[in-house]
Amino acid sequence: MAEPLGGSMDHRVRLRHLRHFLEIARTKSMTRAAEALHTVQPALSRSLSELEADLGKPLFHRTPQGMMLTPAGLDFYQSVAGPMSMIDEGIARARGVPERQVVRVAMAPAITRLLGVQAVCAFVEAYPEVHVVTEARSYSEAVGRLHEGEIDFAVGRLLDPKALGGLSYEQLFSEPIIFSARAGHPLAGRRGLTLEDIDEYLVIGPEAKAIIWTEIDKFLMKHGRPRFRRLLESSSYEFSRSMVRLTDGIACLSLSIVRPELESGEFVRLDLNVDELIGSVGVTYRSGTRHSPMVRALFDLFRQKARELYP
Repeated sequence: MAEPLGGSMDHRVRLRHLRHFLEIARTKSMTRAAEALHTVQPALSRSLSELEADLGKPLFHRTPQGMMLTPAGLDFYQSVAGPMSMIDEGIARARGVPERQVVRVAMAPAITRLLGVQAVCAFVEAYPEVHVVTEARSYSEAVGRLHEGEIDFAVGRLLDPKALGGLSYEQLFSEPIIFSARAGHPLAGRRGLTLEDIDEYLVIGPEAKAIIWTEIDKFLMKHGRPRFRRLLESSSYEFSRSMVRLTDGIACLSLSIVRPELESGEFVRLDLNVDELIGSVGVTYRSGTRHSPMVRALFDLFRQKARELYP
């Protein structure tokens, strides 16, 4: 019989309790967790009740969005997720079963074009046997995925450190939000532009849920300006760049999104002071998690490529 992990508790915490707990946290559903674990829902409910009784705290509360971790549940999740992964790896090695290595990373869309693709390209060349899963996610979506244990880390622009809640952040570089236009635009080459000058044209910005809108709105309010008179919002940066090429529209986007076009001379950076629109870009991950060597290797490549791209 397997040795329980607890001491003199009535039910005593066993590995199955932890596996059941982690799967419920991952799926947010008793039904889906039971299916994934090849068990029945009553057995899963009983296992969760035993675990909560042993810990003396509720770990989940039921919401319309599913089974959500309580503060105690989140703290417990962050404590056991990493060790359980190590246990599973150890069991697989002991049995002689090759471990299937998977690295999952979420990136803000602004990151994918330069830093993201360079880091991942270097990784897949160095570790061709590792399966890499990348996701383009807004910051808020990526934070949710991290809390759920669905990804290993996220790369993007940090807005509010107070919103991290159980997560850690490492800055890779600082990047401005800039105003750019096609070469030959009426404002190209003009010095000392103002927001009033920009507002004479269509402004092409990110989608409404993009994190940088908070910074842009603060910038506009500080200068006594509402949002731009003519505004086009898009979740597709390729579409936004095409609009800049074909019209007199002005892009209001993170530098990375238009950097290749600026370097080629196809776009020009407009002379508007955006010192207040410089933000921190970095890696967010679950605090206290012991990442696998492959996750750490990809993390290191993001650091390396960030130093090369943003010296």
